[in-house]
Amino acid sequence: MNKIWIEQDIIKAKLADFFHERKRELYRFGRSVNQTFETFVFAAVAKYYAERGWEVRLINPQSNGSDQRRMRLKYSTRGRPDNYSYFVCSKSGDEIQIRHQLRVATHSFQEFGNQKYAANVCLDVAVINSQDLSKFKSDDFVNNSSLIAFGEAKHMSAFAELIANFIGLVHEMMPSKVRENSLNVEDNHLHPFLYVSGLLYPTARGLKYTIENRKLNIDIFDLENPMLKKWKLPF
Repeated sequence: MNKIWIEQDIIKAKLADFFHERKRELYRFGRSVNQTFETFVFAAVAKYYAERGWEVRLINPQSNGSDQRRMRLKYSTRGRPDNYSYFVCSKSGDEIQIRHQLRVATHSFQEFGNQKYAANVCLDVAVINSQDLSKFKSDDFVNNSSLIAFGEAKHMSAFAELIANFIGLVHEMMPSKVRENSLNVEDNHLHPFLYVSGLLYPTARGLKYTIENRKLNIDIFDLENPMLKKWKLPF
């Protein structure tokens, strides 16, 4: 259990300012604290790229088949990607997308191909090469080769097993990131990251230190170590 609780209402107010939404529509940022935290992390990734000189645009889906567009966030593994809001980031001729709850093929599935069942994971936040997903259905997935970075958001304090499980997920999705001495400080993109709303328990801190000592391309963020210094979780 978290001993320090994040303030959901304050986070929603910050998100309202970020997404330019009216305060009376704060329910859009999630009914549960877990959903609100996911939205916070989704926005943090967009701010990360904006702070590094990327032009960031929020693309909202059309509402009920009309020309009107309204923000809609994806809090489930089900649903067509085109029915939900996402970010498009542009810089020096490059264009990427930041998606919420996006289904992406694992690295091994793309490598081996022909098999009866598709191997893919619905990622909390995925940074991908820009592409048209308007014809994608709920079970369709993006090719692994399009994956630039991804993150998982967990409303909890972290224990060792949680970080170990995340390392396993990185191995399935982007195995080059978990090779020792793979850390590239010159990279213009995020590393795969786990973001928890609470703190790291001692054993989790121990695993984090081993990640740093092995120079793996993985980041662990929490209350004490936020992704962005100016975009902290209120508590």
